[in-house]
Amino acid sequence: MGILRARRKAETRSLLLEAGLRAFAERGLDLGTLDEVAAAAGLTKGAIYRHFPSKGAFLLGLFEQYAAVARAGPGARHAAWFIPLTLQFAAHAMRDPLLRRRFAVVLAEAPDGGTPEGQLLMALRRVLPAVQPTAQ
Repeated sequence: MGILRARRKAETRSLLLEAGLRAFAERGLDLGTLDEVAAAAGLTKGAIYRHFPSKGAFLLGLFEQYAAVARAGPGARHAAWFIPLTLQFAAHAMRDPLLRRRFAVVLAEAPDGGTPEGQLLMALRRVLPAVQPTAQ
Protein backbone atom coordinates (compact mmCIF):
# COMPACT_ATOMS: atom_id res chain seq x y z
CA MET A 1 0.00 0.00 0.00
CA GLY A 2 1.38 3.39 -0.95
CA ILE A 3 2.04 6.09 1.58
CA LEU A 4 -0.73 8.35 0.25
CA ARG A 5 -3.26 5.52 0.22
CA ALA A 6 -2.31 4.53 3.78
CA ARG A 7 -2.63 8.15 4.92
CA ARG A 8 -6.08 8.46 3.27
CA LYS A 9 -7.18 5.22 4.90
CA ALA A 10 -6.04 6.42 8.32
CA GLU A 11 -7.74 9.80 7.81
CA THR A 12 -11.00 8.13 6.77
CA ARG A 13 -10.89 5.83 9.79
CA SER A 14 -10.25 8.79 12.07
CA LEU A 15 -13.09 10.76 10.48
CA LEU A 16 -15.47 7.83 10.97
CA LEU A 17 -14.49 7.41 14.61
CA GLU A 18 -14.88 11.12 15.33
CA ALA A 19 -18.35 11.08 13.74
CA GLY A 20 -19.13 7.92 15.71
CA LEU A 21 -18.10 9.49 19.01
CA ARG A 22 -20.54 12.33 18.43
CA ALA A 23 -23.38 10.22 17.02
CA PHE A 24 -23.27 7.52 19.69
CA ALA A 25 -22.91 10.07 22.50
CA GLU A 26 -26.09 11.74 21.23
CA ARG A 27 -28.16 8.63 20.41
CA GLY A 28 -26.62 5.97 22.65
CA LEU A 29 -24.75 2.80 21.79
CA ASP A 30 -27.94 0.82 21.22
CA LEU A 31 -29.90 3.40 19.22
CA GLY A 32 -27.10 5.00 17.23
CA THR A 33 -26.69 3.61 13.72
CA LEU A 34 -23.86 3.26 11.28
CA ASP A 35 -26.02 5.12 8.74
CA GLU A 36 -25.98 8.13 11.10
CA VAL A 37 -22.22 7.85 11.50
CA ALA A 38 -21.68 7.69 7.74
CA ALA A 39 -23.94 10.69 7.16
CA ALA A 40 -22.21 12.72 9.89
CA ALA A 41 -18.82 11.88 8.39
CA GLY A 42 -20.01 12.74 4.87
CA LEU A 43 -19.20 9.21 3.72
CA THR A 44 -21.11 6.09 2.75
CA LYS A 45 -21.92 3.18 5.01
CA GLY A 46 -19.65 1.13 2.75
CA ALA A 47 -16.72 3.25 3.95
CA ILE A 48 -17.43 2.06 7.47
CA TYR A 49 -17.47 -1.58 6.38
CA ARG A 50 -14.15 -1.15 4.56
CA HIS A 51 -12.61 -0.30 7.92
CA PHE A 52 -14.79 -2.29 10.35
CA PRO A 53 -16.47 -5.64 9.55
CA SER A 54 -19.49 -5.04 11.83
CA LYS A 55 -21.17 -2.58 14.17
CA GLY A 56 -19.57 -4.47 17.05
CA ALA A 57 -16.12 -3.98 15.52
CA PHE A 58 -16.90 -0.29 14.99
CA LEU A 59 -17.98 0.07 18.63
CA LEU A 60 -14.77 -1.61 19.73
CA GLY A 61 -12.80 0.88 17.63
CA LEU A 62 -14.89 3.65 19.16
CA PHE A 63 -14.09 2.39 22.65
CA GLU A 64 -10.37 2.30 21.84
CA GLN A 65 -10.56 5.93 20.65
CA TYR A 66 -12.50 6.87 23.79
CA ALA A 67 -9.94 5.03 25.95
CA ALA A 68 -7.06 6.94 24.38
CA VAL A 69 -8.74 10.24 25.26
CA ALA A 70 -9.54 9.06 28.80
CA ARG A 71 -5.90 8.08 29.33
CA ALA A 72 -4.61 11.33 27.83
CA GLY A 73 -5.73 13.30 30.85
CA PRO A 74 -7.92 16.23 31.77
CA GLY A 75 -7.01 18.47 28.83
CA ALA A 76 -8.21 15.92 26.28
CA ARG A 77 -11.54 15.15 27.94
CA HIS A 78 -13.36 18.38 27.17
CA ALA A 79 -15.15 17.07 24.07
CA ALA A 80 -18.93 17.23 24.36
CA TRP A 81 -19.12 13.47 23.77
CA PHE A 82 -16.83 12.44 26.63
CA ILE A 83 -19.25 12.34 29.58
CA PRO A 84 -22.19 10.82 27.64
CA LEU A 85 -19.97 8.08 26.23
CA THR A 86 -18.37 7.44 29.61
CA LEU A 87 -21.85 6.77 31.00
CA GLN A 88 -22.79 4.63 27.98
CA PHE A 89 -19.66 2.49 28.21
CA ALA A 90 -20.06 2.15 32.00
CA ALA A 91 -23.66 0.96 31.57
CA HIS A 92 -22.63 -1.59 28.94
CA ALA A 93 -19.68 -2.69 31.05
CA MET A 94 -22.10 -3.70 33.79
CA ARG A 95 -23.54 -6.35 31.43
CA ASP A 96 -20.52 -7.29 29.31
CA PRO A 97 -17.61 -8.97 31.14
CA LEU A 98 -15.08 -8.29 28.36
CA LEU A 99 -15.97 -4.60 28.19
CA ARG A 100 -15.96 -4.45 32.00
CA ARG A 101 -12.35 -5.72 32.05
CA ARG A 102 -11.27 -3.29 29.33
CA PHE A 103 -13.11 -0.39 30.94
CA ALA A 104 -11.56 -1.21 34.34
CA VAL A 105 -8.09 -0.99 32.78
CA VAL A 106 -8.94 2.40 31.24
CA LEU A 107 -10.28 3.66 34.58
CA ALA A 108 -7.16 2.46 36.39
CA GLU A 109 -4.86 4.16 33.88
CA ALA A 110 -6.77 7.43 33.50
CA PRO A 111 -5.18 10.37 35.32
CA ASP A 112 -7.58 11.93 37.80
CA GLY A 113 -7.43 15.65 37.33
CA GLY A 114 -9.76 18.00 39.13
CA THR A 115 -12.28 18.26 36.32
CA PRO A 116 -15.84 16.91 36.33
CA GLU A 117 -14.72 14.34 33.76
CA GLY A 118 -11.91 13.16 36.03
CA GLN A 119 -14.25 13.03 39.00
CA LEU A 120 -16.66 10.88 37.00
CA LEU A 121 -13.85 8.47 36.09
CA MET A 122 -12.76 8.30 39.74
CA ALA A 123 -16.33 7.59 40.87
CA LEU A 124 -16.73 4.84 38.28
CA ARG A 125 -13.41 3.36 39.36
CA ARG A 126 -14.90 2.99 42.86
CA VAL A 127 -18.30 1.63 41.87
CA LEU A 128 -17.65 -0.53 38.82
CA PRO A 129 -17.85 -4.13 40.02
CA ALA A 130 -14.47 -5.71 40.35
CA VAL A 131 -13.45 -8.13 37.65
CA GLN A 132 -14.18 -11.64 38.84
CA PRO A 133 -11.21 -14.00 38.56
CA THR A 134 -11.79 -16.87 36.18
CA ALA A 135 -11.80 -20.41 37.58
CA GLN A 136 -8.83 -22.44 36.44
